[in-house]
Amino acid sequence: MEFNSRTTGVVTEVKRVWWIKVNLKAVRSHSLDGAVFPHTAVIKYTVNGREYVTKVYIPWRIVPPLKGAEVTVLYSKERPNRCMVEFNAH
Repeated sequence: MEFNSRTTGVVTEVKRVWWIKVNLKAVRSHSLDGAVFPHTAVIKYTVNGREYVTKVYIPWRIVPPLKGAEVTVLYSKERPNRCMVEFNAH
């Protein structure tokens, strides 16, 4: 699917995925030493006056956006409910 249009979306919710833990250290002093977690975010965006909501997975390597932050949403003109989110650099 080709994402040929873009708009701005707003992050309404960010949650840490606690049950997926990535250990960055080989030897740890406690269970969360060197641990990082992926996140999920809920994004609201508007296309042609209609509001859409999508939930995206954010890998542990990407710093998650804060609630209320603006992100770029790429979508298809034919199916605006299908989208891809670009996280802006801090």
